[in-house]
Amino acid sequence: MKEKQIAKPKRPLAALIKDDYDYYRPQRGEVYEADILGIGENEVIVDLGTKRDGIVPRKDLELLDDAYRTSLEVGDRVPVVVLKESARNGWLLVSLKQGRDWLRAQELLESGEVLKARVTGFNRGGVLVSFGRLGGFVPNSHLTSIPSGLRGKRLRQAKSELVGQTLSLVVIEADQQRQRLVLSERAAGQRRRQQLLEELTEGEVRTGIVSNLVDFGAFVDLGGVDGLIHISELDWKHINHPSEVLSVGDEIEVYVLSVDRERKRIALSRKRLLPDPWQRVTETLDEGEVVEGTVTGVAPFGAFVEIGKGVEGLVHTSEMPGGQATRSDLEPGAPVTVRVLDIDEEKHQVALRLQDAEILQPCPAGQPG
Repeated sequence: MKEKQIAKPKRPLAALIKDDYDYYRPQRGEVYEADILGIGENEVIVDLGTKRDGIVPRKDLELLDDAYRTSLEVGDRVPVVVLKESARNGWLLVSLKQGRDWLRAQELLESGEVLKARVTGFNRGGVLVSFGRLGGFVPNSHLTSIPSGLRGKRLRQAKSELVGQTLSLVVIEADQQRQRLVLSERAAGQRRRQQLLEELTEGEVRTGIVSNLVDFGAFVDLGGVDGLIHISELDWKHINHPSEVLSVGDEIEVYVLSVDRERKRIALSRKRLLPDPWQRVTETLDEGEVVEGTVTGVAPFGAFVEIGKGVEGLVHTSEMPGGQATRSDLEPGAPVTVRVLDIDEEKHQVALRLQDAEILQPCPAGQPG
Protein backbone atom coordinates (compact mmCIF):
# COMPACT_ATOMS: atom_id res chain seq x y z
CA MET A 1 0.00 0.00 0.00
CA LYS A 2 1.21 3.50 -0.76
CA GLU A 3 1.40 5.42 2.52
CA LYS A 4 0.03 8.92 2.31
CA GLN A 5 -2.07 11.14 4.57
CA ILE A 6 -4.40 13.89 3.37
CA ALA A 7 -5.26 16.80 5.68
CA LYS A 8 -8.90 17.78 5.48
CA PRO A 9 -9.57 21.56 5.01
CA LYS A 10 -11.18 23.53 7.82
CA ARG A 11 -14.89 24.33 7.37
CA PRO A 12 -16.86 27.43 8.40
CA LEU A 13 -18.70 27.28 11.74
CA ALA A 14 -22.10 27.73 10.06
CA ALA A 15 -21.47 24.72 7.86
CA LEU A 16 -20.49 22.65 10.88
CA ILE A 17 -23.69 23.64 12.73
CA LYS A 18 -25.77 22.71 9.68
CA ASP A 19 -23.96 19.40 9.45
CA ASP A 20 -24.76 18.65 13.09
CA TYR A 21 -28.43 19.35 12.44
CA ASP A 22 -28.64 17.26 9.29
CA TYR A 23 -26.25 14.54 10.41
CA TYR A 24 -27.36 10.92 10.11
CA ARG A 25 -25.41 8.60 12.38
CA PRO A 26 -24.26 5.52 10.47
CA GLN A 27 -25.53 2.30 12.03
CA ARG A 28 -23.68 -0.91 12.77
CA GLY A 29 -23.78 -3.29 9.81
CA GLU A 30 -24.51 -0.64 7.18
CA VAL A 31 -22.46 -0.80 4.00
CA TYR A 32 -20.94 2.29 2.39
CA GLU A 33 -18.97 3.00 -0.75
CA ALA A 34 -16.06 4.93 0.80
CA ASP A 35 -13.12 6.89 -0.62
CA ILE A 36 -9.65 6.19 0.75
CA LEU A 37 -8.25 9.39 2.32
CA GLY A 38 -5.03 8.03 3.74
CA ILE A 39 -3.06 4.82 4.09
CA GLY A 40 -0.89 4.21 7.15
CA GLU A 41 1.19 1.29 8.31
CA ASN A 42 -1.50 0.01 10.67
CA GLU A 43 -4.74 1.56 9.37
CA VAL A 44 -6.60 3.04 6.45
CA ILE A 45 -8.69 6.24 6.73
CA VAL A 46 -11.82 6.42 4.57
CA ASP A 47 -14.49 9.02 3.80
CA LEU A 48 -17.98 7.49 4.05
CA GLY A 49 -19.70 10.63 2.79
CA THR A 50 -21.00 11.33 6.30
CA LYS A 51 -19.79 13.73 8.98
CA ARG A 52 -17.42 11.18 10.45
CA ASP A 53 -14.61 9.44 8.70
CA GLY A 54 -13.91 5.75 9.15
CA ILE A 55 -10.86 3.79 10.25
CA VAL A 56 -10.03 0.35 8.94
CA PRO A 57 -7.94 -1.22 11.74
CA ARG A 58 -4.85 -3.34 11.27
CA LYS A 59 -6.59 -6.58 12.26
CA ASP A 60 -9.09 -6.13 9.46
CA LEU A 61 -6.38 -5.28 6.92
CA GLU A 62 -4.51 -8.47 7.81
CA LEU A 63 -7.54 -10.51 6.74
CA LEU A 64 -7.39 -9.17 3.17
CA ASP A 65 -5.50 -11.14 0.55
CA ASP A 66 -2.04 -9.73 -0.11
CA ALA A 67 -2.68 -8.78 -3.74
CA TYR A 68 -5.74 -6.70 -2.90
CA ARG A 69 -4.19 -5.08 0.17
CA THR A 70 -1.06 -3.94 -1.67
CA SER A 71 -3.13 -2.59 -4.58
CA LEU A 72 -4.99 -0.05 -2.40
CA GLU A 73 -4.24 3.61 -3.16
CA VAL A 74 -5.47 6.98 -1.92
CA GLY A 75 -8.52 7.97 -3.91
CA ASP A 76 -9.76 4.41 -4.46
CA ARG A 77 -13.45 3.80 -3.80
CA VAL A 78 -13.99 0.68 -1.66
CA PRO A 79 -16.95 -1.00 0.09
CA VAL A 80 -16.84 -0.92 3.90
CA VAL A 81 -19.13 -2.10 6.70
CA VAL A 82 -19.69 -0.03 9.84
CA LEU A 83 -18.56 -1.96 12.92
CA LYS A 84 -18.90 0.55 15.76
CA GLU A 85 -18.00 4.04 16.88
CA SER A 86 -14.34 4.29 17.88
CA ALA A 87 -13.25 5.90 21.12
CA ARG A 88 -10.52 7.58 19.11
CA ASN A 89 -11.76 11.08 18.22
CA GLY A 90 -15.26 9.72 17.69
CA TRP A 91 -14.35 8.18 14.35
CA LEU A 92 -16.15 5.15 12.97
CA LEU A 93 -14.54 1.73 13.06
CA VAL A 94 -15.21 0.07 9.70
CA SER A 95 -14.35 -3.22 8.01
CA LEU A 96 -12.92 -3.37 4.54
CA LYS A 97 -12.93 -7.18 4.63
CA GLN A 98 -16.65 -7.41 5.39
CA GLY A 99 -17.34 -4.87 2.68
CA ARG A 100 -15.49 -7.07 0.22
CA ASP A 101 -17.43 -10.10 1.47
CA TRP A 102 -20.78 -8.40 0.90
CA LEU A 103 -19.67 -7.32 -2.55
CA ARG A 104 -18.63 -10.90 -3.32
CA ALA A 105 -21.96 -12.20 -1.98
CA GLN A 106 -23.85 -9.83 -4.27
CA GLU A 107 -21.78 -10.98 -7.26
CA LEU A 108 -22.51 -14.64 -6.44
CA LEU A 109 -26.22 -13.87 -6.05
CA GLU A 110 -26.29 -12.39 -9.55
CA SER A 111 -24.14 -15.07 -11.21
CA GLY A 112 -25.59 -18.15 -9.50
CA GLU A 113 -22.06 -19.55 -9.15
CA VAL A 114 -21.62 -22.53 -6.80
CA LEU A 115 -19.34 -21.89 -3.79
CA LYS A 116 -17.94 -23.96 -0.92
CA ALA A 117 -18.67 -23.00 2.71
CA ARG A 118 -17.94 -24.71 6.03
CA VAL A 119 -20.74 -25.41 8.50
CA THR A 120 -20.00 -23.66 11.81
CA GLY A 121 -23.18 -24.39 13.75
CA PHE A 122 -26.91 -25.00 13.59
CA ASN A 123 -30.21 -23.86 15.03
CA ARG A 124 -33.83 -24.85 14.80
CA GLY A 125 -34.26 -23.34 11.33
CA GLY A 126 -31.14 -24.62 9.59
CA VAL A 127 -27.34 -24.52 9.66
CA LEU A 128 -24.85 -21.66 9.94
CA VAL A 129 -21.93 -21.36 7.53
CA SER A 130 -18.90 -19.09 7.25
CA PHE A 131 -18.52 -16.70 4.33
CA GLY A 132 -15.33 -14.74 4.85
CA ARG A 133 -16.04 -12.59 7.91
CA LEU A 134 -19.77 -12.93 7.36
CA GLY A 135 -22.11 -15.55 8.72
CA GLY A 136 -24.45 -17.25 6.28
CA PHE A 137 -27.59 -19.31 6.88
CA VAL A 138 -28.90 -22.38 5.07
CA PRO A 139 -32.59 -23.11 5.92
CA ASN A 140 -33.66 -26.70 6.60
CA SER A 141 -35.73 -26.71 3.41
CA HIS A 142 -32.60 -25.92 1.38
CA LEU A 143 -30.43 -28.71 2.82
CA THR A 144 -29.92 -31.89 0.80
CA SER A 145 -27.07 -33.38 2.87
CA ILE A 146 -29.58 -34.69 5.41
CA PRO A 147 -32.51 -37.03 4.63
CA SER A 148 -35.85 -35.33 4.11
CA GLY A 149 -38.63 -36.02 6.58
CA LEU A 150 -36.48 -35.97 9.74
CA ARG A 151 -38.04 -34.30 12.77
CA GLY A 152 -37.13 -33.39 16.33
CA LYS A 153 -34.11 -35.10 17.85
CA ARG A 154 -33.19 -36.96 14.66
CA LEU A 155 -33.13 -33.70 12.68
CA ARG A 156 -30.97 -31.96 15.31
CA GLN A 157 -28.58 -34.92 15.32
CA ALA A 158 -28.29 -34.88 11.52
CA LYS A 159 -27.54 -31.15 11.52
CA SER A 160 -24.99 -31.47 14.32
CA GLU A 161 -23.10 -34.03 12.23
CA LEU A 162 -22.75 -31.44 9.46
CA VAL A 163 -20.74 -29.09 11.69
CA GLY A 164 -17.20 -28.90 10.33
CA GLN A 165 -18.18 -30.23 6.92
CA THR A 166 -18.01 -28.23 3.69
CA LEU A 167 -21.16 -27.82 1.60
CA SER A 168 -21.65 -26.75 -2.01
CA LEU A 169 -24.02 -23.77 -1.97
CA VAL A 170 -25.39 -20.85 -3.95
CA VAL A 171 -26.39 -17.45 -2.58
CA ILE A 172 -30.15 -16.88 -2.77
CA GLU A 173 -30.36 -13.69 -0.66
CA ALA A 174 -27.77 -11.02 0.16
CA ASP A 175 -29.40 -8.15 2.08
CA GLN A 176 -26.65 -5.92 3.47
CA GLN A 177 -29.02 -3.56 5.28
CA ARG A 178 -30.74 -6.41 7.14
CA GLN A 179 -27.47 -8.35 7.48
CA ARG A 180 -29.10 -11.39 5.88
CA LEU A 181 -27.01 -13.82 3.85
CA VAL A 182 -29.02 -16.90 2.88
CA LEU A 183 -27.64 -19.81 0.88
CA SER A 184 -29.07 -23.00 -0.60
CA GLU A 185 -27.60 -26.47 -1.04
CA ARG A 186 -30.67 -27.57 -3.01
CA ALA A 187 -30.25 -24.76 -5.55
CA ALA A 188 -26.55 -25.62 -5.85
CA GLY A 189 -27.48 -29.16 -6.85
CA GLN A 190 -29.89 -27.86 -9.46
CA ARG A 191 -27.21 -25.50 -10.75
CA ARG A 192 -24.65 -28.30 -11.01
CA ARG A 193 -27.13 -30.48 -12.91
CA GLN A 194 -27.83 -27.66 -15.36
CA GLN A 195 -24.13 -26.99 -15.85
CA LEU A 196 -23.45 -30.68 -16.44
CA LEU A 197 -26.22 -30.88 -19.03
CA GLU A 198 -24.71 -27.87 -20.80
CA GLU A 199 -21.19 -29.33 -20.69
CA LEU A 200 -21.94 -32.89 -21.79
CA THR A 201 -21.26 -33.68 -25.43
CA GLU A 202 -22.03 -36.73 -27.51
CA GLY A 203 -19.11 -39.07 -27.94
CA GLU A 204 -17.24 -38.18 -24.76
CA VAL A 205 -16.35 -40.63 -21.99
CA ARG A 206 -17.40 -39.95 -18.39
CA THR A 207 -17.01 -41.73 -15.05
CA GLY A 208 -20.12 -42.29 -12.95
CA ILE A 209 -21.67 -44.35 -10.17
CA VAL A 210 -24.45 -46.88 -10.81
CA SER A 211 -27.40 -45.46 -8.86
CA ASN A 212 -30.22 -47.85 -9.80
CA LEU A 213 -30.96 -50.99 -11.79
CA VAL A 214 -34.29 -51.57 -13.55
CA ASP A 215 -35.51 -54.18 -16.01
CA PHE A 216 -34.79 -51.98 -19.03
CA GLY A 217 -31.34 -50.72 -18.02
CA ALA A 218 -29.11 -49.00 -15.47
CA PHE A 219 -29.09 -45.41 -14.20
CA VAL A 220 -25.66 -43.84 -13.68
CA ASP A 221 -25.00 -40.71 -11.58
CA LEU A 222 -22.58 -38.50 -13.51
CA GLY A 223 -22.12 -36.05 -10.65
CA GLY A 224 -25.56 -34.62 -9.97
CA VAL A 225 -27.52 -35.83 -12.98
CA ASP A 226 -28.43 -39.39 -13.98
CA GLY A 227 -28.01 -40.93 -17.39
CA LEU A 228 -29.55 -44.20 -18.62
CA ILE A 229 -27.73 -47.16 -20.10
CA HIS A 230 -30.38 -49.13 -21.98
CA ILE A 231 -30.07 -52.87 -21.48
CA SER A 232 -29.05 -53.23 -25.14
CA GLU A 233 -26.04 -50.94 -24.47
CA LEU A 234 -24.77 -52.74 -21.38
CA ASP A 235 -22.82 -55.54 -23.08
CA TRP A 236 -22.14 -57.02 -26.50
CA LYS A 237 -23.69 -60.29 -25.39
CA HIS A 238 -27.38 -60.68 -24.67
CA ILE A 239 -28.34 -60.21 -21.02
CA ASN A 240 -31.72 -60.65 -19.36
CA HIS A 241 -31.19 -58.15 -16.53
CA PRO A 242 -28.63 -55.41 -15.80
CA SER A 243 -27.69 -57.15 -12.52
CA GLU A 244 -25.86 -59.76 -14.61
CA VAL A 245 -23.09 -57.24 -15.34
CA LEU A 246 -23.55 -54.34 -12.85
CA SER A 247 -24.33 -53.64 -9.19
CA VAL A 248 -25.59 -50.47 -7.50
CA GLY A 249 -22.58 -48.47 -6.32
CA ASP A 250 -20.23 -49.63 -9.09
CA GLU A 251 -17.96 -46.94 -10.51
CA ILE A 252 -17.87 -47.30 -14.29
CA GLU A 253 -16.84 -45.45 -17.42
CA VAL A 254 -19.63 -44.68 -19.88
CA TYR A 255 -19.85 -43.38 -23.42
CA VAL A 256 -22.30 -40.49 -23.99
CA LEU A 257 -24.65 -41.46 -26.81
CA SER A 258 -26.96 -38.43 -26.74
CA VAL A 259 -27.97 -35.44 -24.59
CA ASP A 260 -31.54 -34.11 -24.69
CA ARG A 261 -31.21 -30.82 -22.78
CA GLU A 262 -34.84 -29.86 -23.20
CA ARG A 263 -36.14 -33.11 -21.69
CA LYS A 264 -33.05 -33.46 -19.45
CA ARG A 265 -32.32 -36.99 -20.64
CA ILE A 266 -28.91 -38.54 -21.21
CA ALA A 267 -28.39 -41.80 -23.10
CA LEU A 268 -25.24 -43.73 -22.21
CA SER A 269 -23.46 -46.87 -23.32
CA ARG A 270 -21.18 -49.28 -21.51
CA LYS A 271 -20.59 -51.73 -24.31
CA ARG A 272 -19.11 -49.07 -26.62
CA LEU A 273 -16.10 -49.02 -24.28
CA LEU A 274 -15.77 -52.83 -24.22
CA PRO A 275 -13.83 -54.81 -26.85
CA ASP A 276 -16.15 -55.49 -29.78
CA PRO A 277 -16.04 -59.25 -30.50
CA TRP A 278 -18.06 -58.90 -33.70
CA GLN A 279 -15.24 -58.52 -36.20
CA ARG A 280 -13.10 -61.26 -34.65
CA VAL A 281 -15.90 -63.83 -34.64
CA THR A 282 -17.68 -62.99 -37.88
CA GLU A 283 -14.65 -62.49 -40.15
CA THR A 284 -14.38 -66.28 -40.51
CA LEU A 285 -18.15 -66.88 -40.55
CA ASP A 286 -19.99 -67.45 -43.84
CA GLU A 287 -23.68 -67.53 -44.69
CA GLY A 288 -24.85 -71.13 -44.99
CA GLU A 289 -22.23 -72.39 -42.55
CA VAL A 290 -23.32 -74.77 -39.79
CA VAL A 291 -21.88 -74.00 -36.34
CA GLU A 292 -22.26 -75.08 -32.74
CA GLY A 293 -23.82 -72.65 -30.28
CA THR A 294 -25.37 -72.23 -26.85
CA VAL A 295 -28.82 -70.88 -26.04
CA THR A 296 -28.46 -67.69 -23.98
CA GLY A 297 -32.07 -66.56 -23.82
CA VAL A 298 -35.58 -67.49 -24.92
CA ALA A 299 -38.19 -64.93 -26.02
CA PRO A 300 -41.76 -65.28 -27.35
CA PHE A 301 -40.46 -64.75 -30.90
CA GLY A 302 -37.49 -67.11 -30.76
CA ALA A 303 -34.18 -67.84 -29.05
CA PHE A 304 -30.80 -66.12 -28.78
CA VAL A 305 -27.81 -68.34 -29.46
CA GLU A 306 -24.18 -67.49 -28.78
CA ILE A 307 -22.04 -68.60 -31.72
CA GLY A 308 -18.79 -67.06 -30.53
CA LYS A 309 -17.61 -65.27 -27.41
CA GLY A 310 -19.85 -62.23 -27.08
CA VAL A 311 -21.57 -62.69 -30.46
CA GLU A 312 -25.17 -63.84 -30.54
CA GLY A 313 -27.58 -64.66 -33.29
CA LEU A 314 -31.33 -64.97 -33.30
CA VAL A 315 -33.21 -68.12 -34.22
CA HIS A 316 -36.71 -66.91 -35.02
CA THR A 317 -39.53 -69.31 -34.16
CA SER A 318 -40.24 -69.69 -37.89
CA GLU A 319 -36.70 -71.08 -38.29
CA MET A 320 -37.22 -73.84 -35.72
CA PRO A 321 -38.39 -77.35 -36.63
CA GLY A 322 -41.62 -77.67 -34.68
CA GLY A 323 -41.99 -73.91 -34.24
CA GLN A 324 -43.42 -72.83 -30.88
CA ALA A 325 -43.34 -76.36 -29.50
CA THR A 326 -39.59 -76.51 -30.03
CA ARG A 327 -39.09 -73.01 -28.62
CA SER A 328 -40.91 -74.10 -25.44
CA ASP A 329 -38.39 -76.89 -24.95
CA LEU A 330 -35.38 -74.62 -25.24
CA GLU A 331 -33.60 -73.45 -22.09
CA PRO A 332 -30.61 -71.14 -21.53
CA GLY A 333 -27.39 -73.13 -21.54
CA ALA A 334 -28.62 -75.80 -23.96
CA PRO A 335 -26.11 -76.71 -26.73
CA VAL A 336 -27.54 -76.45 -30.25
CA THR A 337 -26.46 -76.72 -33.87
CA VAL A 338 -27.48 -73.81 -36.11
CA ARG A 339 -27.06 -72.68 -39.70
CA VAL A 340 -26.07 -69.09 -40.50
CA LEU A 341 -28.78 -67.53 -42.67
CA ASP A 342 -27.72 -63.87 -42.81
CA ILE A 343 -24.97 -61.60 -41.43
CA ASP A 344 -25.87 -57.89 -41.15
CA GLU A 345 -22.54 -56.11 -40.74
CA GLU A 346 -24.11 -52.69 -40.24
CA LYS A 347 -26.55 -53.72 -37.50
CA HIS A 348 -24.29 -56.40 -35.99
CA GLN A 349 -27.05 -59.00 -36.31
CA VAL A 350 -26.93 -62.66 -37.29
CA ALA A 351 -30.00 -64.62 -38.37
CA LEU A 352 -29.85 -68.36 -37.62
CA ARG A 353 -31.84 -71.52 -38.27
CA LEU A 354 -32.04 -74.38 -35.80
CA GLN A 355 -30.43 -77.21 -37.73
CA ASP A 356 -31.38 -80.34 -35.80
CA ALA A 357 -34.50 -80.32 -33.64
CA GLU A 358 -34.08 -83.91 -32.51
CA ILE A 359 -31.27 -83.01 -30.12
CA LEU A 360 -33.69 -80.78 -28.20
CA GLN A 361 -36.50 -83.30 -27.88
CA PRO A 362 -36.58 -86.07 -25.25
CA CYS A 363 -36.04 -89.57 -26.68
CA PRO A 364 -38.95 -92.07 -26.44
CA ALA A 365 -38.56 -94.60 -23.65
CA GLY A 366 -36.58 -97.67 -24.64
CA GLN A 367 -34.93 -95.99 -27.69
CA PRO A 368 -31.32 -94.83 -27.91
CA GLY A 369 -30.63 -91.09 -27.78
